[in-house]
Amino acid sequence: MRSLKSWFEKTFSDKREPRAERRSVPGLEALRAAGSGSELEDVKDISATGIYILTKERWPEGEVNSIRLTCENEPKDALDHEVVVQAKTVRYGEDGVGLAFVLPPGMELWLWKAAHPEPEEILSEFRVARAVAFLKRICPAASSELDLMFREGLSNLRIRNSIEIALHAEEMLDRESSSDKLHAPKDVVLRITENGSWSDSGLTQRLWAGLLASACRAGETDTSTMPYVEMLSQLATMHSRIFDAACTRANKIIAEDGSVSARQLAFTSDQLIEIADAHDLMRIDRNITQLSDLGLIELRVKSKYFTWTEDANVTPTSLGLEMFARCHGHLGAPSDFYRETTSNAQVAPSS
Repeated sequence: MRSLKSWFEKTFSDKREPRAERRSVPGLEALRAAGSGSELEDVKDISATGIYILTKERWPEGEVNSIRLTCENEPKDALDHEVVVQAKTVRYGEDGVGLAFVLPPGMELWLWKAAHPEPEEILSEFRVARAVAFLKRICPAASSELDLMFREGLSNLRIRNSIEIALHAEEMLDRESSSDKLHAPKDVVLRITENGSWSDSGLTQRLWAGLLASACRAGETDTSTMPYVEMLSQLATMHSRIFDAACTRANKIIAEDGSVSARQLAFTSDQLIEIADAHDLMRIDRNITQLSDLGLIELRVKSKYFTWTEDANVTPTSLGLEMFARCHGHLGAPSDFYRETTSNAQVAPSS
């Protein structure tokens, strides 16, 4: 697959191809995401402004639908396996239907940087263009720094990771009725984009995305997200797995003043091995200690490394529970987050 860095180099160069040029991309397929049919249809041709799908269906002219684009040879678990795009029916032909893309504000597609792009490259173009447009929309002041970061500052892998974080955050914010009016502080956006780019773990990327979404809800002058950014920057994949499991499984206690704490929680060695997806108990132990040092789980009192028969205290602290709520895009009292997301059996008023 062509380098993501070349996408930015060619996107920001002056030599751009005609945006509406239509070409055939063998192997590119489409499916109406909300339709009754489940058959993938071949794409006859595509441009930066629309698509023609070979199909017997005839959707009402002017109707906007979610179209799922995919490629026949890409594994279903691949990051670029598919993208969903909004498209409006504009015309019919004997063999199919023509659709015009309804793109988010600021999203620009430049599909023909390669003479004969592969279908997965077309899907990657959609994902990259959408993520960049989202980041610039929530923080216009960071546009030039983002351009420079993606062109020169990040490797291909780190660009891919940053794109995933941005797309997850956009998905979270899309649930808001006024999501197009939300903005985030420049320093927070740049720090999350740069620091989050080191993580190739889907779980950690979603935590980063939640912080980015909560920063948007806070507003462009509120930098209260930054301390959580600094803490998340210190978490590797194993830290994230243990932290997520502890905050998810712990029984929460909501006090009358709205503060949230957790009842004592311990994991057995077998549970930790499963959660951490590793058999090195000493390494797991070090990760738990580091989470404790950050103040995300309770201080540990131990005289030696735990053994196969010893349980480990992983009770999340109030700070840990607050950060966990922020990492899920929640802004405001953590008690509200846990009331909304936790069953009544796990949340109880303090005595």
